[in-house]
Amino acid sequence: MADLLCGTYYPSIDQKGRMSFPTKLREILGAEFFLCQGHDDSYIAVYSPEAFQEYCNKLHSLPGKKGDDIRRILLAGADKQVPDKQGRIFITQQLRDHAGITDEVVVIGANNRAEIWNKSKWESFSSNISQDEINDALADLVL
Repeated sequence: MADLLCGTYYPSIDQKGRMSFPTKLREILGAEFFLCQGHDDSYIAVYSPEAFQEYCNKLHSLPGKKGDDIRRILLAGADKQVPDKQGRIFITQQLRDHAGITDEVVVIGANNRAEIWNKSKWESFSSNISQDEINDALADLVL
């Protein structure tokens, strides 16, 4: 089983869209990885090549014209990145626009992918889930 991506990081991003991608996450994702728009919120999803292939396979299972349309939207802006010697990647303007990224970012590990968020959007998202809601959701699980 592959290492799971976890943790929260606060790298800097410059005006041209270059950012230092967290070393711990790079070590798990590998020498190259794929960025695409998040499918369930305004973030950038970051997948290893293997996890990106699994994601594409799941998208391919969506039937009909609606499936074709969704695949087009989600994959049109996908971008393969190979970090430079300093661990920097480039985030396209299209992906930055999708996530509302202009200056401060947060990178989180989210199991099989990493996510790049606009810092204020992440803070708003994460503050909307209370500890009681987490406790209720986990109550029936044996952890």
